[in-house]
Amino acid sequence: MQWTKKLTALLKYIVIAYIVLTPQRNYSQFSDSTIHEINKRLIECIECQEKLILYQQLSHNDSVLLSKQQSTINDLIDDNQHQKRAKSTYQKLSAFSSVLLLLAIIL
Repeated sequence: MQWTKKLTALLKYIVIAYIVLTPQRNYSQFSDSTIHEINKRLIECIECQEKLILYQQLSHNDSVLLSKQQSTINDLIDDNQHQKRAKSTYQKLSAFSSVLLLLAIIL
């Protein structure tokens, strides 16, 4: 009889140990939604990194274009100043020729 009590107690401990040590298959909706949210954030991060690379390339292209435009603007300013000097010279030459022509007509 005592042997059966010990056997019953041993079986109880074995069953309790088995229940405690077996992996639980509980489904946690909280952990699933958390994993879903983490994956969503990771995907957004990857998309942002791709956009950042694209924006860096666009920024580089814009800076090259702005540099070319500044060079063109400087060339046009120089040409404009040259044209203004030429215009001034031709106006002075025209006034001088007009005075000479008037003097030639009078004399």
